[in-house]
Amino acid sequence: MEEQRYKLKKDIAIRIKALHLIFTVVVVVFLVFILARILFNEDVKKGFEDVKQTIIKSEMIEPLRGSIYSRGGKPLAKSIKRLTLLIDFGNERFLKMSEKEFEDDARELARRLSSYLGDKSTDHYYNELMKYHRATIEYKSVTKTEYKNDGFILFRIFRQKEEVKKTSIVGVTKDPKNKKNRNVRIFRDITLDEWQVIKNFPLLKNGHTITYSTKENDYRIYPQGNLARRTIGRLSEDRKYGHGIEFALRDTLLGERGKQTMQTITPGFRVRIKEENNKLVQNGLDIVTTLDVDIQDVAHNALRDQILAQNANWGTTIVMECATGDILAMVNLKREGSTCVTGESNYAIGVPINPGSTFKLISAMALLEKGVPTTKIYNSGLGQGVKVGGDVGAYVIDSHPIGTETDGRIDMREAFYESANVYFTSAVFDAFKDSPKEFSDICRKFRFNDKVGLEYLGATHTKYFRDLDRKHSSRYNALVNMGYGYGIDITPLHTLAAYNSVVNGGRFIAPRLILRVEKDGQIVSREETRVWEENICSQSTIRTLRGFMEDVSRIGTAKAYFGEDVCPFRTGSKTGTAQVNTTINKVRYRKEDGYYYGSMVTYLPADNPRYIFITAIFTKKQDKKAFYGAALTGPVQKQVATYIYNRDQEFAKDIKTEGTQISEIKGGSVEDMRAVTRQYNQHISTNAEADWGNCNNSQGSALRLSEVKTDTSHIPNVVGMGLNDAIYLLENCGLTVDVEGYGKVVSQSIEAGTPIDICEKRIRIELQ
Repeated sequence: MEEQRYKLKKDIAIRIKALHLIFTVVVVVFLVFILARILFNEDVKKGFEDVKQTIIKSEMIEPLRGSIYSRGGKPLAKSIKRLTLLIDFGNERFLKMSEKEFEDDARELARRLSSYLGDKSTDHYYNELMKYHRATIEYKSVTKTEYKNDGFILFRIFRQKEEVKKTSIVGVTKDPKNKKNRNVRIFRDITLDEWQVIKNFPLLKNGHTITYSTKENDYRIYPQGNLARRTIGRLSEDRKYGHGIEFALRDTLLGERGKQTMQTITPGFRVRIKEENNKLVQNGLDIVTTLDVDIQDVAHNALRDQILAQNANWGTTIVMECATGDILAMVNLKREGSTCVTGESNYAIGVPINPGSTFKLISAMALLEKGVPTTKIYNSGLGQGVKVGGDVGAYVIDSHPIGTETDGRIDMREAFYESANVYFTSAVFDAFKDSPKEFSDICRKFRFNDKVGLEYLGATHTKYFRDLDRKHSSRYNALVNMGYGYGIDITPLHTLAAYNSVVNGGRFIAPRLILRVEKDGQIVSREETRVWEENICSQSTIRTLRGFMEDVSRIGTAKAYFGEDVCPFRTGSKTGTAQVNTTINKVRYRKEDGYYYGSMVTYLPADNPRYIFITAIFTKKQDKKAFYGAALTGPVQKQVATYIYNRDQEFAKDIKTEGTQISEIKGGSVEDMRAVTRQYNQHISTNAEADWGNCNNSQGSALRLSEVKTDTSHIPNVVGMGLNDAIYLLENCGLTVDVEGYGKVVSQSIEAGTPIDICEKRIRIELQ
């Protein structure tokens, strides 16, 4: 019996094992079948790929554009990362809110945005939010039928269901396919720090990607305001709108895009994962220019004031270092009504025009190199028209009687400092009438047909002037006209470079605007000084010409600005005036309508030139307004020269900082103020963590600082600041700034704290 029971158990065990085996085989076969379907079924594979692409995405990382700096290290153009936030007005969260709930949150969001960003009113933000909300979502009355059955389950079976109708207001998307009013930008791009605050505001907090989406942007700022803006330029894909350093050196500044693979863990939270195709982003390289911010500032203000005072069309000022050709300032301004704005053209390098009498330097050089003595006498005509060159020449007249004490007879020296047209046209014709090409060959040495070193900025050359050889049918008439600056169009930069070759001892140097390219403070490349001619002419000619230019400043056409009785330092100058027949930016200007181009070149100090600069202004003859070169440009040249001379005098002094304390400094950037005080072993005392401030008084070894509020909704207090900082803060509020005087700000026409919305958009500041 026991043996039979044992066999039965054993038989049952074998059958159970067999069933287990069969079951295992079936499961394995099933799994293999499922796996095969997954591996070889295109629809399944596509489904997995779709899921993967939703969760794991590759995205490009935009590089940060390189910065542009002045030679002193001050930023002229910088990039910062800013976020563009788009609100999805048709999102599921908003649909679940009642209209009153949305209105309440929208009003609170508008209030907070207005208070925090300070650029627009609460009503503006509220109206924008409600406009897009109403355009996207509408509220409808919906009636639903529900069945009411109370009691335990067993009893519900035997009870009749009771119908209950409920009416409610629900939000629905007006047009789900139309996304025009969804994903809308309501406020300006914001910094990452601002986003940390704003994302906790109503309608945005806890919204993750359901409510909004964000995109990082490369945001370009210009810390020096409008200074050198035409030279710094603008980036654009279209060559028609792009210009300046930003456009010309865009590849250097741009950098290389990176690539990263991101995996979504939960809505609003992503992590970077390793992939072979990931690529590190390479930010753009930095460019250090030759520009001097302080000289640029002085030249900008002086030129602006003169253009407005003379009601002129436009003007340019270029300041250059003689030995290196470094451009320290390049200002381009045009008048628009009662203010000046950055010109649409770079007048300094891009507008060729008849130079007028400044060209007499080349004529005088040609005469001296030809062997014509400075004592050569010609009759000026005492302000009357003189036919020069006989039948093949032209009538020439001086702007004023010259040589009245000698009955019109003058030598080359007097002709130069009085800017005598008749003298130079007569002398050039007589010296070169047998070989006019010899004169045009001398002109070619100054590369008037070339782009003078700033090709990458769009510098233009002169309209091609033909050699004055036998193929030129009117070469004799052209020879007369070129003798006093007509018949040839050149830019102000060409004129400046030509003068610098004489002032610089005969060394003809290409103007330079870029010093070097850097990456993280390390030098990548340098732009070397280019010398085109070591000796443009003989040294005896150089000495004579510099003597001529000193006479222009001392007793000639520039004596009102640089004469011994009005100027404490010695300079050399040359003035020029041209009646204009030209086309600029497709606009025709005729001399019959009274258009003039006045210019002046000045260098200093006279005995050892270090700086040379030119101002050129284009204007129309008007009653009680200047149109001759000296009066038109002299005030600008005088202000620039005086600033440079005084600054060099200060720099030359031995300053002892040991044991020295300062009781007051100009207000402005707190970082800059701290840098100054550290040089004198002092520090700034303040209870506020401010970026901008003013110095009130001294407390022992500390300077007491008062905070300056810089929100753009109210007028800031700029009294006590320097000009650069004051203009930056005011223009950042959207104001047009009029400046009077030099030094630091002592008054402002609109009281600090005045709301921007209720005041004029023009403010005047006085400096002393």
